[in-house]
Amino acid sequence: MSRATERVSFHRPPVVETVLGVQFDPVRGLTNAHLGAFWASLGGGWPRVTDVPPLGDQFEQFGTPSAWSGMRLQVSQDPSSRLQIRNEAGDRMIQVQNRRLHYNWVRQGVAKYPRYEETIRPEFDEMWKRFVAFLRDRGLDAPVPNQWEVTYVNHFPRNTVWSAPSDWSKPFKGALAPLADMNGTVLASVRAYWRYEIQPQRGRLHVEVTHGFVGNEPPKNEALIVKLTARGPVNKERDADTGIDEGLNLGHDTIVQGFRDMTSDEAHEYWGYGNERSGA
Repeated sequence: MSRATERVSFHRPPVVETVLGVQFDPVRGLTNAHLGAFWASLGGGWPRVTDVPPLGDQFEQFGTPSAWSGMRLQVSQDPSSRLQIRNEAGDRMIQVQNRRLHYNWVRQGVAKYPRYEETIRPEFDEMWKRFVAFLRDRGLDAPVPNQWEVTYVNHFPRNTVWSAPSDWSKPFKGALAPLADMNGTVLASVRAYWRYEIQPQRGRLHVEVTHGFVGNEPPKNEALIVKLTARGPVNKERDADTGIDEGLNLGHDTIVQGFRDMTSDEAHEYWGYGNERSGA
C-alpha cells in the first residue's frame, strides 16, 4: 500500500465524516429485495435502515469535453434505490445500491477520530468482502469495480481559527474570497470549488468550501464546511481487490497531503498539527 511520506496529526481534529466507496458495473439481477436481504444478513449490529434515491454514476474522464462534469446523466425506468444502513451507535453507515457500496464513519459527540489504516480501511474491506460473498451465495455475478472514491468532510467552527467573515482567509494558504468588503458591501457567505488532477490522469481531487450552519439540533453552529473528494478509475490491469486497494490508498494520501497543503500554519497550530507518521 502506498503512503504519504508525512502524516497529519490532529489533537482537535476537524474531520466529521469519512467515506470510502466503490462504484461497479451494474450487477444483472440485483434487486431491491436482494439489498434488503443483505441488510438482514448483517445481523443485529445494524438495526436502522433508510431508503433513499440512488446515486448517479461518476466517472473521472480525461481528454474529452465530458471530463469537466465528472458525472453522467442517466434517464432510466429502473426503480432501484439506495439503502443507508446504520449501526446502533450511529457512527457507521453502509450505503449500498446496484452500482455502489460506500462505508461512512460519522462523528458522534466528542468521539475519537478513527484512523484510516488502523480502523476505517479494514472495516470497509470487510464490508466489501461480505457484499461480494453475499452476491456469490445468491447466484449473482461478482461486481466489477470501475471507480474508487474517498471523501473527508471537515468543519471549521466559528471562534476557532476564524471569528468573522473577514477571517475566512486565516485557515487557508490561498484567498477564499476576493475581498471581505468592497464598494459598500460586506462579505456574508461563501461557496468555493476547486478541482485538481491527480497526475498523470490517475484521478481528481475535488475541494469544496461552503459557509453554513451545522448540527442536528438548535442552536446550530456556524462553520466553514470543507469537503475533499478524491476519485478515479479502478486499474483494469489489476485484479479487483488490488485495483480497489491502490485507488483508495491513492485517494486517502491525496486528501491528507492536499488538506495539509491548503491549510495555513495558524490552522495547523490550532489543531496541534504534527509531522509524526500516525496517519489520518
